[in-house]
Amino acid sequence: MHTLLPDIRYVLRGLKQTRGFSVMAIGTLALGIAAATSIFSLIDAVLLEPLPFADPGRLVSLQERRGARVGPLSGHEVIAWQERNRVFDGIGAYVYSQFTLTGGGDPAVVRAHLVSANYFDVLGTPARLGRTFTSGEDRGGANQVVVLSERLWQQRFGADPATVGRNVVLDNIGHRIVGVMRGSGDLDPDVWVPMDLPAEARRVGRHTVLAFGRLKDDVTLGQARADITAIAAALARELPDDNAGHMVEMQTLRDDLVGAVERPILIAGGAVGFVLLIACANVAHLLLTRGAARRKELAIRAALGASRGRLIRYLLIESLLLSLAGGAIGALLAAWIVDLLPAVTAVDVPRIGETAMNARVLAAAFALSVLTGVLSGTLPAFRASRTSVTDSLNDGNRLTGGVSAGLAGTLALSEIALALVLLIGAGLMIQTVVLLTRVNPGFNPRGVAAAAIALPGARYPRPQQRLAFVEDLMSRLRDRSEAVAVGAVSHLPLTPGDNRMGFDIEGRPALRPGEERRASMRVVAGDYFRVMEIRLVRGRLFEPSDARRAIPLIRWFPQQPLPPAFDEPQPRPVALINETMARQFFPGEDPVGRRIRILFSPWIEIVGIAGDVRHAGLARDPLPEMYLSHLQEPQDALHVLVRTDDRSSAAVGSALHGLIRSMDRDLPLPAVRPMEDVVLGSIGRYRFDALLLATFAGVALLLSAIGIYGVTSYGVAQRTREIGIRSALGASRSDVLGLVLGRTVRLTMLGIAAGLAVALALTRVLTSLLFGVRPTDLTTFAVVSGLLMIVTLLASYIPARRALGIDPLQALRTE
Repeated sequence: MHTLLPDIRYVLRGLKQTRGFSVMAIGTLALGIAAATSIFSLIDAVLLEPLPFADPGRLVSLQERRGARVGPLSGHEVIAWQERNRVFDGIGAYVYSQFTLTGGGDPAVVRAHLVSANYFDVLGTPARLGRTFTSGEDRGGANQVVVLSERLWQQRFGADPATVGRNVVLDNIGHRIVGVMRGSGDLDPDVWVPMDLPAEARRVGRHTVLAFGRLKDDVTLGQARADITAIAAALARELPDDNAGHMVEMQTLRDDLVGAVERPILIAGGAVGFVLLIACANVAHLLLTRGAARRKELAIRAALGASRGRLIRYLLIESLLLSLAGGAIGALLAAWIVDLLPAVTAVDVPRIGETAMNARVLAAAFALSVLTGVLSGTLPAFRASRTSVTDSLNDGNRLTGGVSAGLAGTLALSEIALALVLLIGAGLMIQTVVLLTRVNPGFNPRGVAAAAIALPGARYPRPQQRLAFVEDLMSRLRDRSEAVAVGAVSHLPLTPGDNRMGFDIEGRPALRPGEERRASMRVVAGDYFRVMEIRLVRGRLFEPSDARRAIPLIRWFPQQPLPPAFDEPQPRPVALINETMARQFFPGEDPVGRRIRILFSPWIEIVGIAGDVRHAGLARDPLPEMYLSHLQEPQDALHVLVRTDDRSSAAVGSALHGLIRSMDRDLPLPAVRPMEDVVLGSIGRYRFDALLLATFAGVALLLSAIGIYGVTSYGVAQRTREIGIRSALGASRSDVLGLVLGRTVRLTMLGIAAGLAVALALTRVLTSLLFGVRPTDLTTFAVVSGLLMIVTLLASYIPARRALGIDPLQALRTE
C-alpha cells in the first residue's frame, strides 16, 4: 500500500490532464459494460434465479402428447396418475380461468387458477397470511373459498391483514378469503379457487388440465417418465376410445416455464459478449497509443529505479481505474435499461418483470469492470514497459517506437469481424420481422377494435340470457355512427389459447382407437366475417334464420339428458369450415352439405367454407378450423369486434363502456385494443429478439467506427514526416488520400472476410428464431458487408482529410 496509493494518485492526475483520452476510454467501456450488465440482469431473473418454490429442482410438468401435439390433460388422466404413480410425493393440477370481481371498487376481470386441493402443498409454498386449501374444499359445493395473490391483496385491499376471513364476490358468487400467498412475480394469477377434479374428469373429450409433480428424493426424471408412461399405456388399454395413442410429455418445471426463451436470451448474451470484446479491443488500442506516446515518461521512471514489474503495475492501475469508472457509469445506464424491461409486456418473456439491479447483478458489473480492465490493459502494459532507457531518452521529441502497424491492424480487424457477425445476426432478425409483418393473416386488422366481454355464470346461467345480452350489445353498437360492422368471436386470432375438438364425418367409417380428426372450434356472432374481412370461398355465412332456441349444440356428458325443447322443430345446426379443413378432411370433394358431429352433438351441416386465418401465429401455417354460430352455441365469454370508418378505437371504447354500464353496472369495463396492436403483439418475441440484436449491433458498429478512426488518426500522426516528404516530392491530394485510406480498406476487407467466416458458422444457432430467411442468406451478408465498409470509410475519412492539410515544411521542421 505504501507504493500503491501514490501510483493511484499519479494515474488519476495523468487521466485528469488527458481528458479527451479518458472520456473516450471510459465512454467506450461504459457502453460495453452497460449492455453486458443489462443482459445479465435478464439472464439472472429469467434463467438463473430459482423458481420461487421449495426445492424447485424436483418439480416437473406433466402434459399429454398425441402425435406431434403436446397439450393439457383430461381430468381422468390426472386422477389416474395421482392414484397409481410410485415416483411422486404429489401431483397437483390447475386450469386457467378468469372471474369477474365485484364489490369493494369497480368491477374487474381477475386471472384465476382453478386448482386441486394439494396444489400449494406440491409446490411447497405456504401462505403469507391465513392458509391454503384443505382436503375436501375441492369437491362439489364446498369450494366457495379463495386465496388471493399478494399483488391483488395490495392493489385491491390495501394490504389489510384483516382481509383474510372476509367475503369477495367472484362471478356473482360469494367466496370466503382464506389466505394470501407470497408474491412469485408474473407467474402468479390474481386468485386461486379450488377445482372439482372428479367433475372435470367426467367431461369426456375435454383436455384443459395442466399438471405438475414433485419427485421423490431418490427418483430421477427418467424413472418418473417410465412410471407415468406405463400408467398411460394401461389407461390406453382400459379406455381405448378415450386414451389410445395418448403419450406422456415430461420435463422440469423450470424448462417448461422458461425453456422457450432460453435460446434467444443466451444468444443475446453471446452478442453482448462480442460487444464487450470490441470495447476491450478499442480501449486496448487507445492504451497502446497512449503508451507509445509516453515512452519517454516511462523511460525516466525506469531510469529513476522503477522496475519493469512496477511499470506494469502502474499501467494496469490506469486501465483498471478507467474500467471501474466505465463500470460505474455502465451500471447506472444498465439500471435505467433494466427499469424499462418490465414495460416490454408484448414480448411474453416469463419472469421479465423480475429483472432488477440486485446484489448479483452489481457483483457481475464489478467483475466485468475488472475483467475488461485486465483484458484491455495487459497487452498495452507489457508492451509499453518493454522500453530501452537510452533509446527513449535519445529520441528527443520524435514520435518513435509507436504501436506497430500489425498490432493496431489486428485489433481493428478483430473489431470489424466481431461487428460484422452482430450486424448479420441483427439483419437476419430484422428481415424476419419484416417478412412476418408482410404475412397475410387471413383478415384485415386495420380499423378494427376488439374488447373481451365475460358474463358471470351465476348472473347469466341460461344460454338464452347470454345470447340476449350479446345480441342486444351488438345491436346498440351497430346504431353508433362510428361503427361500420359489429361481430364477436370466442377466440381472438393471434392470441394464446385454442379449443381443438375431435369430430366425426357422416358416412365415414369410425376411426380406430388412437386415430382422431381434430379441428379448432370458434364460435362467432353478428357480422364477424364482414368485420374481419375474411373471405367466403364457397357456400354461405351464418344467417339470423339459423337461430335455435339457445340450446347449446355440444354436450360434454353422454348421459346428459336433452332439454325438453330439443325435440321441438328448430332450424338445423350449421357450421362453416376453413380451407385447410376442407383440403385435409374432404380431399377431392365439396364439403358444403356434408355433416359432422362434435362430441355428443347432433349432426351439424357444413354450409360454407371460409378463407384460412393464421390463428396460431403468423409464422405457422393455418390449422383446420370450424366455426359455429353464437345463435346456436351461446358463449359466456366473447371478444366483441367493431370496424370503424375512422379507424379510431378511442371512440369505440368510450361507446362500448357506456353501453355496458347501462346494461349491467356489475360487469367490468373491458380494455379496447386495435387489432393492429394484436397482430404486432403476436410477433412480440421476434421483435424483442431483433431489438436486442440490433441494439448490440449498433453499439458494436459505433465502437468499431471509433476504433477505425483511432487507428487511422494514429497512423496519420506516425506518418506525418512521410506524408510531408511525399507532398514535397509532388504527391497529389488524391495520392495522399489513397495512401491513408488504402490501409483502412485493406483492414476492412480482411475484417469482413474473417467476419463472414465466423458468421457462416455462428448464424446457424439463429435457425429456430428465423422466419422466411436462411441463416446464410447471401443478400443479408452482402448488404451488411457493404454497410460496414461504408461506415469504416466514413470513420477514416476525417483523419484522411487532416492528412491532406499537412504542410511539408512544417512536417520536416518538427522532425
